[in-house]
Amino acid sequence: MDDAVSVDAAVAAGRLAAESRMTSRCTVRRKTGASAVVDGFKVAAWAVVHADLPVRVGGASRGANPARRDDLGSGEVEVAVRTAHFPYSTADLADSDYVEVTSGENAGLVVRIVEATWQDQATARRVPVVSVVRPEEWT
Repeated sequence: MDDAVSVDAAVAAGRLAAESRMTSRCTVRRKTGASAVVDGFKVAAWAVVHADLPVRVGGASRGANPARRDDLGSGEVEVAVRTAHFPYSTADLADSDYVEVTSGENAGLVVRIVEATWQDQATARRVPVVSVVRPEEWT
């Protein structure tokens, strides 16, 4: 039983250390399926899932493919895959959510979550992301 307590303590300490490295802030948005009219044009409506959330944008995860193929309709392109680190307590991220870094080293960067998967005993929620163009309808 002592081993379980020491593992829990180590994971808790790791989570504090990981969050202390998340020096940037972000807004996470999700398409709602509804639409809105902006400047006379019908556009996708977005819901803010998180505002002012700590984030750290890193390179590709160890062992992960640093690129993936995306179909643009007119052909395939290879896009770089990076990793976004969120506080471990961030439980409601979803595939295809958009993350806009609002402050920090990567301020202005907008990425799309490729896969919002979870793991046990993690120190952060680490998800693969790819760069995207900031939607014009965001105000």
